[in-house]
Amino acid sequence: MWLRVIDMFDVRIGKEFLVDTDGTSDGTQLKYFHDGFWYKEDSAEREGIVEYYVSRLLSFSTLNEKDYVEYEYGKINGKGGCRSKNFLKDDESFITLERLHTNVEGRSVVDAFKPIRTMEERIDYVLDFVNKVVGLDLYNYFKNVFTLDYITLNEDRHFHNLGIIMDGNQLYRAAPIFDNGKSLLNGNTSRNLNLPISENVTRVVARPFSGLHEAMYRYFGKGFNVDIQSALLWLKDEENNLYKRVLDYRLKTIEF
Repeated sequence: MWLRVIDMFDVRIGKEFLVDTDGTSDGTQLKYFHDGFWYKEDSAEREGIVEYYVSRLLSFSTLNEKDYVEYEYGKINGKGGCRSKNFLKDDESFITLERLHTNVEGRSVVDAFKPIRTMEERIDYVLDFVNKVVGLDLYNYFKNVFTLDYITLNEDRHFHNLGIIMDGNQLYRAAPIFDNGKSLLNGNTSRNLNLPISENVTRVVARPFSGLHEAMYRYFGKGFNVDIQSALLWLKDEENNLYKRVLDYRLKTIEF
């Protein structure tokens, strides 16, 4: 059941539940695991509310609930943040594409990209690598991820928040979409709030295959549909802030 921001959670969590996880881009975000929930304190403005907006948006899409992580916004030890249920079963483990590549090749994906000039070649490299190592085709997974990132302008889609899940029988599947907190201009250091949103969105830089969200979206094609009118109706009742206005702008103006 979805919670509106006015119904947000408020918890106190001890330091014994802190988790050292790889992949936090700025290295400062505090993450906890407690009672089956992952908790993340805000480190770049209001990541928690952005996570909530993005996953709430996906509830109006044709994606299945298992295809993305649902985030709630709230307070963690008096600070803003978000939480989500653990998406792993007892016999499952999550492997980031970065860790998979480093374990097999002995170097990061970014290092492997250095001699590769084009977006298309980089995409082919990663798809071929994963298929070769674990026998999994991630094309549709990427299609969904980069459709979402095109809509929400995620600037932090690195290879630590793309990944796969392995079960106890060593069977693999794509992970649900997660970690969308640096979307909707949240954490964008080049934005100028004296300028209109239409100008600020042109300052966004995408990752990981191209600096342009639209290029990756056009390459893979649309992964899912969104009931835009229902999403706009929901958004109308949410707190008025920059991130809400950016999402409203994107839903009303992008070719989707």
